[in-house]
Amino acid sequence: MKYTAKLFSADNKKELSDFLSLPKKLYKKNELMQDRSEEKALLRGSHILSRYFRVFPIIALDENRKIAARCVVTIYPDRSCAYFGFFESINDIEATKTLLKFAESIAKIQGKSSMVGPVDCSFWIRYRLKTDNFGSPYTGEPYNLNYYEKFLCGCGFSSFGEYISNLYGRIPAEYSDGKFSRRLPQFEEKGYKLKSPNNVTFEQSLREIYHLIMELYNDFQTFSPITENEFSEIYSPLKKIVDYSMVKVAYFHEEAVGFFVSIPDFGNAVRGSLTPVKLLKILSTKKKCKQYILLYLGIKPEHKGLGKALSEALCQNLADNGADSIGALIRAGKVNGSYFNKLIKETYNYKLFKKNIL
Repeated sequence: MKYTAKLFSADNKKELSDFLSLPKKLYKKNELMQDRSEEKALLRGSHILSRYFRVFPIIALDENRKIAARCVVTIYPDRSCAYFGFFESINDIEATKTLLKFAESIAKIQGKSSMVGPVDCSFWIRYRLKTDNFGSPYTGEPYNLNYYEKFLCGCGFSSFGEYISNLYGRIPAEYSDGKFSRRLPQFEEKGYKLKSPNNVTFEQSLREIYHLIMELYNDFQTFSPITENEFSEIYSPLKKIVDYSMVKVAYFHEEAVGFFVSIPDFGNAVRGSLTPVKLLKILSTKKKCKQYILLYLGIKPEHKGLGKALSEALCQNLADNGADSIGALIRAGKVNGSYFNKLIKETYNYKLFKKNIL
């Protein structure tokens, strides 16, 4: 089968519909992680982060003019690389080759020397490719079809960064890890205070976490600084789904110096439009959560060891709740990837890819 690729405008209703509809044709219902409204806003330039970049949406069509693959090339004016994201393809590498060859030509015209991805426009939206242990995705997981890694490598891309997620089993009530269990009382004796937000203090905690992330995450791959208001708009919806007891902010002399954010695992229920069925699933999961996603951990470097204290605090909550957990999307080789290693049941792997095009 021969394929052709083309740029399209979000004003073209037919081609926009083709782009938005492809994931539903490729994934099982429980594996579909798409948010159509978010994709539409990004393609139309109306997303809150759209002012930072330009997007070039591309589709690949087969001989019958049916969509076979799609992606978005994202251009930041101050970066030497172009990002490709929202990548999807039928199980035919020729469709992917046609798509990405065209994407590379766009990147070259824009003066970029390499392509990096998958990055769905921004660090703050979604990036990375899942490479093993496919099945039901967890909340916040970058999820894709199992042949995508093979296709990207076949198109000349190579690994540019590796990440892991650890699945932890249920923590026995009597479980103790000496290295961690000692940390929490040690830091409390030094005057550190670990607090969870509530309905009243949530927005304040969010602002404190924002400033810590801007300082601590700025060397992460694909990271882009955003404003406090933009951060708040993106993450304020967490207030509706978060279990406050599983969010901790650490204070020293009344200053926020660390945080650990976890949420219940809702699967794909929080993606896309909120239907009555999804709402029931969200409420049921929040009431009796069987698995938590340990999403974000950050500690100011001068407070060495505080990460273990925060982890121990969450570990105690997990033991009380009788729930499993997933330590999500940790950069391979980072020390927190080995936390509570005796409890790890399985490890999931992810990659970021790069290709030099000049």
